[in-house]
Amino acid sequence: MSLPEVKQRELDILLYVKKICDDNGLNYYLHGGTLIGALRHQGFIPWDDDIDICMPRMDYEKFLKLNKHKENQYISLNAESVNNYYYAFSKITDRQTATRDNNEKTEYGVFIDIFPIDNVPQGHFKKSIYFSRAYAYKRILMHLNEKETKKDRNVLKNILRQTVKLFNHKKIINHFNHYVTNIPNGSQVSTITTGSQWDISYQREWFADKVMVNFEGHEFPAPIGYDSLLHKYFGEYMIVPPKEKQITHGYIYVLTD
Repeated sequence: MSLPEVKQRELDILLYVKKICDDNGLNYYLHGGTLIGALRHQGFIPWDDDIDICMPRMDYEKFLKLNKHKENQYISLNAESVNNYYYAFSKITDRQTATRDNNEKTEYGVFIDIFPIDNVPQGHFKKSIYFSRAYAYKRILMHLNEKETKKDRNVLKNILRQTVKLFNHKKIINHFNHYVTNIPNGSQVSTITTGSQWDISYQREWFADKVMVNFEGHEFPAPIGYDSLLHKYFGEYMIVPPKEKQITHGYIYVLTD
């Protein structure tokens, strides 16, 4: 599939999610590079090939319950619904497509990422423990996600990779989710389940309301504090990065029909 075809499929998934959320009063926001794309390009970042959104944890859980029908074109992927799924967040995938990896089709195709927004403990010490523990969970999941042990000369890394393969990844994800969902409400929140910049927290007030932004000709919500959020996450996000940093994820998608 060409990049424009992939982007159209992703936009269709996003519109599907939008309808479910609007019909059921669920909050969601454009997130990460998708939010930057809306503000800087009024759509996709030209070289980008994915969509990210985030939801308050309660709305996130409600959405997953509403999207459990396996006969749908767009289905939820998470550790409960898919055996070989190694993330603590969910994806919504288009069943009419597949990802080709090493000439094999994977269990999912074109997708968008949905990250839950979770509470962050108050106090510097508790916050440090929180992010350190979350980092440990995700390092284990990352090693479990590797298809085979990398051949390098670092003996300790190889021992670690082999050791974590003995763990049950679903139990790890369940423990991780139980941990991050039992933090009391405070002044800060985080999309801690994401794989990148996992240790960044946001002010809760940045998500206290929403503003509508244009993305590919459609209106979607952004958190009211989007400017502060994006500056903390990306720095000067309205400046287009140099060519060498304009990198796609490199997924290769095919139609299954």
